[in-house]
Amino acid sequence: MLQPLRPTRRRVDGASSSCGFRDCMGGTGRAAPVLVSIDPQTMEELLAAGTLEGELLPPRVGETVEGIVASLSPAEATIDLGERPAGVIPLREAGADELRVGEPVIAMVVQAEGPDGRVVLSLRHTRQLRQWARMQELARSGELFDAKVIDANRGGVVVDIGLRGFVPLSQLGSIGAIAADQAGVPAPVRALVGRTLRVRVLEADPKRERLILSEKAATQQLRRVRKAQGAAELHEGDVLDGTVTSVTSYGVFVDVGVADGLVHRSEITWDRGIEPTSLLSVGQRVKVLVTAVDRERQRISLSLKRLADDPWSRFVRDVAVGSTLAATVTRVMPYGVFARVADGVEGLIHVSELPAAGRATEPGQVVRVGDAVSVRVVGIDAERRRLSLSARLAGAT
Repeated sequence: MLQPLRPTRRRVDGASSSCGFRDCMGGTGRAAPVLVSIDPQTMEELLAAGTLEGELLPPRVGETVEGIVASLSPAEATIDLGERPAGVIPLREAGADELRVGEPVIAMVVQAEGPDGRVVLSLRHTRQLRQWARMQELARSGELFDAKVIDANRGGVVVDIGLRGFVPLSQLGSIGAIAADQAGVPAPVRALVGRTLRVRVLEADPKRERLILSEKAATQQLRRVRKAQGAAELHEGDVLDGTVTSVTSYGVFVDVGVADGLVHRSEITWDRGIEPTSLLSVGQRVKVLVTAVDRERQRISLSLKRLADDPWSRFVRDVAVGSTLAATVTRVMPYGVFARVADGVEGLIHVSELPAAGRATEPGQVVRVGDAVSVRVVGIDAERRRLSLSARLAGAT
């Protein structure tokens, strides 16, 4: 067992003394010299003080140390740690092109003393610490970056960014909706392996080694940035080339280069006899007209049909009240039927203007969608773009 070290006695004037406390105080008329201890009392105190005879504490496992690459061999790199024992980094985990003789290096102690007495170090651990620190900073800043997909499963995809990150299925923006009960890895998810995704960090927890990323959040952020840019650069009346990026029930989104804009369903075609969104598909190239730019809300409104001739204007110019025309029934309503008389032009045949129609007669009992009928133009409201027709007056059956 280690015994407590005897304190070293020394006079404050430099002369050593071995007298007792009582002797030193008596008989001289002078102040007695003060006895002090200039060293810790125990070995534990020596260790706690951090040095013993000027030596550094030995490296500890998990400690991060700094050194200089002293030499390289085909299998390892020797690291000069100053007053501490030399360190060694196996090149199988560092890579020969990552280290240069004379360059500084930061590594983690994985073994305080290897078989040859050198400290075994690892760059992999410090790389991971730096990567985790970077991911936490990216989570705070919201900065976007690219990540390569290396694996896929039913829950999402695994990416490699120096760390293994996970993009859940709900955070993938490159694929459409996936049935939750689908067995195995969905084909669209499996097809992402090998591709690079632009992502944003949602969660970075190094203690749990949990790194959650989102492609969808990155896409939304890019869209907001592009919309702000587009709202600043575009003006009403601009004619642009674009690509359809999405088709919805209320219209289609078109990428016009600086941003995405919406073509509302009412701005797709002049023809009212068909479903407008069925005319377009994702990836289709189109030419659009900028009809409005809301810079405050960063919204861009586009039109396809306004770049084509307005068939209503042409019809009003060429057709007069009293004209008899061939028409096709497009819709049957309780109060009458709509019939197309020209591309993009429809008129209403009121129930009272159907042939052989009585008050109790349902329009669907007289005509059906797709029927060809002869009609007479009985009214044109050019300002409200309304056309009144009569099959009864045209003598249709």
